[in-house]
Amino acid sequence: MTERLLIEKRSHPADVFLADGRVIEALVFVSEYAQTHDGPQTVRDLIDEPGQVVPAVDADGEFVLIHKDAISAVSVSPSDQDLHGYWHETPATLRLVGGHRVDGALLVEDGSGDRLSDAINNAGDWIRVRSSGSLLWVRVAALVSARTPEG
Repeated sequence: MTERLLIEKRSHPADVFLADGRVIEALVFVSEYAQTHDGPQTVRDLIDEPGQVVPAVDADGEFVLIHKDAISAVSVSPSDQDLHGYWHETPATLRLVGGHRVDGALLVEDGSGDRLSDAINNAGDWIRVRSSGSLLWVRVAALVSARTPEG
């Protein structure tokens, strides 16, 4: 008989912004231990790990698999783990695939440039945005446009 080994996970609330314009209010399941850094797994870690889908429970209590390529952004309550590093804020309005609009401040890693274009071009696959008390992980590939309050 083969023993199944399970990794204990905890639920974490997240709003998942999809490329088709929907937002799924969900509970996703993260591990107490991250594979790539000290501390617990973050929602961003979960999305970046191998595999095509993220298992979740939607607001109706239904189990749903969300394809990772369909995710434009994920909004979570910020934690110290999500905000580690040295950052400065750059106010911006972002338009995403699916018609989503995000008003907030990009958390730009110090040394990556002061212009909005530098912040996006140097970000890798995801940018962090602080908006209305939440932290959004925005997929750079889902970005349609970005502008600063000055224009």
